[in-house]
This record gives sequence, structure tokens and C-alpha cells, in this order.
Amino acid sequence: MIWKPQAAGALAMAASLALLAGAGARFVPGGSAAGPLARILDSLAPWLLGGALGLSLGAAALGLRRLGPGLALAALAALAGLGALHLRQSLPALPDRAPDLRILFFNAYSGNRIPAETIIRAVIDTNPDIVLFAEAEAVAAGLTLLQKHYGFVSPCSPGACQIVLAARTRPRRFWAMALNPVWPGRYAVAEIETASGKRVFLAGLQLLKPWMSGLAETELGRLTAQLGWLPDPAVAIGDFNAAPWSRTLSQISAETGMATARLPVATWPVGAGRFGVPVDQVLVGGGARLVRLSPFGADLGSNHRGLIAEIALP
Repeated sequence: MIWKPQAAGALAMAASLALLAGAGARFVPGGSAAGPLARILDSLAPWLLGGALGLSLGAAALGLRRLGPGLALAALAALAGLGALHLRQSLPALPDRAPDLRILFFNAYSGNRIPAETIIRAVIDTNPDIVLFAEAEAVAAGLTLLQKHYGFVSPCSPGACQIVLAARTRPRRFWAMALNPVWPGRYAVAEIETASGKRVFLAGLQLLKPWMSGLAETELGRLTAQLGWLPDPAVAIGDFNAAPWSRTLSQISAETGMATARLPVATWPVGAGRFGVPVDQVLVGGGARLVRLSPFGADLGSNHRGLIAEIALP
């Protein structure tokens, strides 16, 4: 049929573009002209490469007997490389270990229309040891309820309520700081002592969108410096706005030695459920290990699902 060559060519072209985007985006520096687009694409790499594979097989079926299989092999090789990268900078969960700490992280979303007390009650019902909220303005009106169940709730004032941490007992140390000049207070650290006497440094954070060229690179440099300074063992949890295999997380892993979850939880967009992109992360270092990771709060009005991380400490 006359339409087959044209259709095969179109599929091959689309496969080539998806392959180029999926395999090459992570190598593009953020400060370059193509950097903002690359930071969007590198978190979508598995979907792009999977699409390239399907399109190339379609091109082969329509008659491109050499180019189609060649593109399919290239897509498979790129997927294998991406998988190998993820294996290098992640650690598997240890479900047989007894957790020392249960941490709940939730980006409450500043435009959330669910009542703050409804969100707080859902958090309390899960009974975590530590609660971390990003975009905490959405829950500010319900923090009095949180204070009834937790001995320490970090300060939250109007216009300056980004990261809020709640703990059963007062941390040995707590501080918050700015990683960028536009949205201050999106990084907080607590030195936590568990009931059994173990200690851990816990960082909660929300990063800028990584395609905000200029600001995002500066912020990432400050974050890696801060995480690299934390004494062992250390845990970082928050909204990184980037997937575990992205250039952003690769840089954090390379410069701090902290590892992401081997089986990450998809968190954005919330409507995609388990098929979404895992842009909220738990990083562990210095002997801390993830025991279990599960989603939280899909029905609580945010555009992100939250995370419940169970952590074992050395």
C-alpha cells in the first residue's frame, strides 16, 4: 500500500526523536540554551525510551527492516544504560530490618482546598514518628491540632511557612535556611534521637523546578554542599522535582554519596497514581537504610502523593 512507506518513515522519525530525548537529555547542562527543556525530559526518560522502542517496532512492521530493528536495539541499549545508572545510585529496601523511624513527607500544595485539619488528622492517623510538610501554608491553620500529638512543631509564620517539621520529642538541633533567594525556608534539618538512643540527621526540602535555569543550578550546588556536610547517618526527604535517574539526582548522588530508593514511589501528578513520575525522594547515607516506602495522601487535595518512609539506622 502507498501509505505504508510514509507511515513507516513517520514512525522512524518519531522513534529517533524520542530516543534522542530519552538518552541524551541528561547530558545537557542546565545552564545551556537547551538546559530547561532537557531538565523536563530527563525525568521522563523511561517513558521516552519505551515510546521509542514501540515506535521503532511499528516502523519495522511497516517495512523498515533495517532501520526499525536498529532503532529498537538502540532504545533497548539506552534503557539498559538507564537501568544500570539507577542501580548504581540507589539501594534496595531491607524489609527484614526493624525500622527505627517512620517519616511522613507531604507536599501539601499551597493551593490546596482541603481543610487543614482534615489533612492533619489523616497524618496523625498514620502515626509517624516524624512529619515533614512542604508548602506548609496549606496546613498552617491545623498546626494547633498537630501540636497536641507531637512534642515539637517547627515555627510557622504567615508568609514564611514552607517546611514544617513535627517530632514526638524536641530534636537535639533544628534549623531552617534558604537555598535560593526567591523562596526562602525550603530546607530544614533536625538532629533526631530515637527512643532507643540512636541519632540521625534528617533534612526536609523542596527544590525549585530544575528547568528554572540559573536559580536551579545555584540551589543544587548549595544543597549538595549542605547534604555533604551532614554527619552520618543522614536521611534527606522531600520534593526534588526530579526523578531518581535525572541529571539532578545523579549530581546529588555523586557529590554526597547518598542513595535513592531502588523501587521509587510515583508521586506526580497525583491523578496518574503508580504510573506517575517519582519526583519526591528519600535519600539515605552513612549506614541509614530504607526498610519500606509507601505512598500517602492521594485524596488530600495536593498535586503530589506523599511518602511514608520507614528507616533503619546503624
